[in-house]
Amino acid sequence: MMGPYLYTPSSAYSAPSANGTLSKEGLPVALQVTEPLLQRFLDTVARLEADLVQRWGTLESQGASPRAD
Repeated sequence: MMGPYLYTPSSAYSAPSANGTLSKEGLPVALQVTEPLLQRFLDTVARLEADLVQRWGTLESQGASPRAD
C-alpha cells in the first residue's frame, strides 16, 4: 500500500503480457506504461529491505548497537 493506492503484482505464473493492478480507493488505475517501472521499484525496495535486515542481524550478532549519525 502506497498512500491511498494499493498495488497487486501479477502472478509469477501469468502470461508475460499480464500486468499487476493498481487501485485508488477501490477504483482501478490504468497501468499500461507504469507497471514495469513500478515493479522494478518494488523489487529494488525489497532488495534494500533484505540487505538492511542482513546488516542489522550482523550488527546484533557482533554485539554492536546501530546508532544514528
